[in-house]
This record gives sequence, structure tokens and C-alpha cells, in this order.
Amino acid sequence: KVYTRNAYGIRGHVEAYVAAFDKFWNLALEDCFEVWSRKVKKKAPAVGPDAVRVEPAEKDVPKVIVKKIEGKMETLERHVPQMLLRGEQVAIIVKIN
Repeated sequence: KVYTRNAYGIRGHVEAYVAAFDKFWNLALEDCFEVWSRKVKKKAPAVGPDAVRVEPAEKDVPKVIVKKIEGKMETLERHVPQMLLRGEQVAIIVKIN
């Protein structure tokens, strides 16, 4: 379990198998289950004709699931087959059984 950080504190955690790491704590992770929290974003509805056409992505993008919303924060989770986590985002690494 790797706890990740942002500019303000702990962002969330990733449960995964560590495939590789280096002296900067950059981590190559496999079979990742990521849980994180962020502020709820209020989106205004689109007005007028579509100005930008978006092509569907060729690769599969992991589905993000909103687990719960508490006040102004929401908790999200996703499953990613492989992930490269930059060392400056690592807060602590905990071994779980």
C-alpha cells in the first residue's frame, strides 16, 4: 500500500504489487487499485452547438467510480493494470499481507 500526497496533504492510496523502484522512489506498480479524494467540481451545462468534436480513445481508459460524496469532498476509486508513480508523490509505503 502506497500513500500518495498532493500539495496540501495525503491525496489517497494505491494497493499494488511493486515491480520496480529506483533511488528517487519512482515506482513501477502492477495490478493497481487506487483510491483518492478531491473537491467536488460543479460543471456548467454546455450551451450552443458542439464546438469541439472528440474522437473516442483507441485504448481502454480505466473507469473511475465515485464511491461517496461528503460535503465538498468526493472519494473516487479505479483499477489500473500498470502504473508508474513518481517518487515526489510518495508519502509512505506500507507492507500489507
